[in-house]
Amino acid sequence: DMSFLKKSLRNFHFKTRTMTTSIRIASLLLLCVSAIEAKKITFFGSQGGSNACQMKAGSKDACIVRLNGNPTTGYTWVATMESEGVVTVGEPEYQRNKDKLVGSGGIFEFRVAPKGTGGSTTVKFNYVRAWEAKNAEQIGQPDYQLFCQLE
Repeated sequence: DMSFLKKSLRNFHFKTRTMTTSIRIASLLLLCVSAIEAKKITFFGSQGGSNACQMKAGSKDACIVRLNGNPTTGYTWVATMESEGVVTVGEPEYQRNKDKLVGSGGIFEFRVAPKGTGGSTTVKFNYVRAWEAKNAEQIGQPDYQLFCQLE
């Protein structure tokens, strides 16, 4: 009977569409839960400034440190840690100012993430010339500090 076939196809189409919608909703919820679990805090550092960041050990948490700078002057930001093994500090990403004028500065962005199972450390950022960065004794007092605590 043709009407039975039409009803069956309509019913199958409805169930398939409902299942697809359910899968999409479940995926969206999973994405939201994972986004909630990973905490990302951004600090806009300044010369002589400091901040504190608390992260969960073993998580995908991150503290983003943004520091003004101008590499055309020969200066760059260098990060060092008091205690190794607590956090990792990624290589800085440089973003030019939007005005794109020759010689204008921009932002150096560092990603600090948990590495160890607990503890604390201070990440020290110094604005130095590249050839000075190789000699730790020449660096001196930090220009910006980030205290990191893993829970």
